[in-house]
Amino acid sequence: MFGSILKRMVNLKVPIKTKVNALRGLMQKQNLDAYIVPSEDQHQSEYISLKDKRREYISGFTGSSGCALITLDKALLWTDGRYWLQADHQLDKDIWVVMKDRVAGEPTISDWLCSNIKPQGRIGIDSKLISNASFEDMSNQLQVSGKGFQLVTPSDNNLVDEVREQFKDQEEVPQYPLTEVFYLDTKYSGKSSEDKISAIREDLKKSQADYIVVSALDEIAWLFNLRGSDISFNPVFLSYAIVSQQGTAQLFINEKKLNSNVRQHLPKGTEILDYSHIFETIRQLDKSGKKIWLDPKSSLALYECVSKENLHEQSSPITMAKSLKNPVEMEGFRQCHIRDGAALVQFLAWLEDEIMVQNITSHTECSVADKLEEFRRKQDLFVSLSFDTISGMGSNGAIIHYKPDPETCKNISKGMYLVDSGAQYFDGTTDVTRTVYFGNPTQHEIDCYTRVLKGHLGISLLKFPARVTGRDIDSVARMVLWEQGLDYAHGTGHGVGSFLNVHEGPQSLSQRQNINVALKPGMTLTNEPGYYETGKFGIRIENVMLTVPATTAFNNGTFNTFENITLCPYERKLMNMQMLNNQEITFINNYYKEIRQKLSPLLQSDPLATKWLQENTTPLSLHLIN
Repeated sequence: MFGSILKRMVNLKVPIKTKVNALRGLMQKQNLDAYIVPSEDQHQSEYISLKDKRREYISGFTGSSGCALITLDKALLWTDGRYWLQADHQLDKDIWVVMKDRVAGEPTISDWLCSNIKPQGRIGIDSKLISNASFEDMSNQLQVSGKGFQLVTPSDNNLVDEVREQFKDQEEVPQYPLTEVFYLDTKYSGKSSEDKISAIREDLKKSQADYIVVSALDEIAWLFNLRGSDISFNPVFLSYAIVSQQGTAQLFINEKKLNSNVRQHLPKGTEILDYSHIFETIRQLDKSGKKIWLDPKSSLALYECVSKENLHEQSSPITMAKSLKNPVEMEGFRQCHIRDGAALVQFLAWLEDEIMVQNITSHTECSVADKLEEFRRKQDLFVSLSFDTISGMGSNGAIIHYKPDPETCKNISKGMYLVDSGAQYFDGTTDVTRTVYFGNPTQHEIDCYTRVLKGHLGISLLKFPARVTGRDIDSVARMVLWEQGLDYAHGTGHGVGSFLNVHEGPQSLSQRQNINVALKPGMTLTNEPGYYETGKFGIRIENVMLTVPATTAFNNGTFNTFENITLCPYERKLMNMQMLNNQEITFINNYYKEIRQKLSPLLQSDPLATKWLQENTTPLSLHLIN
């Protein structure tokens, strides 16, 4: 459905410098002093189709997060800590400067513009590619400078698209996919689309809004119980939707993508309109005086279709509804993680045997990632990977979102190896990281791993009041690292969709200031602290968890805790047992017992994996207490 193993790097024929110079030529024609190229598409998606990878096209940086700023003589790219090393490796240093995003003391794009662009400077950005919230924040910061900057926001002529057209004879211009969408049965979704839309209409009534515009692709897929393949690894499809308080839902999509089976399962009365008609439809609703609900994360272009008096601005109710998994979805998560755990155990058993027993030295980061995908493809209900596998040997493990290139990747050898991977199944989405060691680790490597493990276990063991947010507990995973002056430049965890995007909000475990959503039963979260030494090694341990009600001794108020659903042992040879306390050891032993019980039946035909599982889930010894 999603095709076989995807090609990992695009073969660029036109040099980046040539593209940047062509963009500057277009900027001069429009009298622009700067042009901003975000990562997102017009749905503000993190992961996007090839056609929408404009920032990657103009810069050569392939990370999922980042924003480019091009002036007539400078080119800068802001990205977060997951991608600093990757950006430094991929960007041409004669053209681009890497800027650190979300770091105290480092300039934001607005800061840099205020300090470096002449007064009355004109700054361009495609209004479809920036959220209204981000646009207003940038506008306010530029206005405070008092320099009279002008933000130019055309939605009909993206300058990077024009550059692509200039070089279309040398590099093919990608088009949007025309693959069909498909219906997801309620035995996987747990709730009919009619019921979901009915709940949204109740939200409209409470908010006294006539219509809500839905632009986030995973929200549309969830709302209609449909899935697609327009974006690699994310089972979504390019579309918009409008739901009315009274009347029909409207789905804006290329009709060629809807087969008869999908049409039969659409809620009664659903109107199908062309994808391109969304803006004019909203303008007509606005002209008729209807109150229109827009999420602040929607694009500026959508906001420009609605007058202030007709605007109801509020976060989409679908965001929260989608994050609270129903009982069917929760059980689907548990089941798909059992099958996924079996595949991962088969892979780790195979890889250890190849490296440590067979002494094979020809395996590469890419070839073993492909082997892991092979094991997953054999599992029931498998659809695709959920993201490009991060397969990092040694120093490459320190590149947080490393993507191996077949032409340059390392061979697998003795040392630290990090594998962060996941899959899409009809009944759920997985995301798991394990760090293993081939050979004999140093004491420093053991101690670093154990500190990461203790942070991971700290989150796993936590019980917390119902009011607690992910920001409140992010530091639990970092404290043991902080004791030694260590840390990691990424969040501790993110939400996971149910056969949807592997990154899902609004919940997360992060230090970011805007993380203010209380963690509720039914929410999924990853638990993935790490530690990275540039040029040496990377460590990350990641499980997916379900938020569930907790039982406490005093029953004083409502408390929650986490249920681990990822099933794969930790690396025993990297554990410093003297650093682990008995509570942590007991948790690991109980976890290992669950892993053996649930995975062993799926591994009966694989003696190598069965033996590896038994050896790697042997109970750890508790400390003797005098």
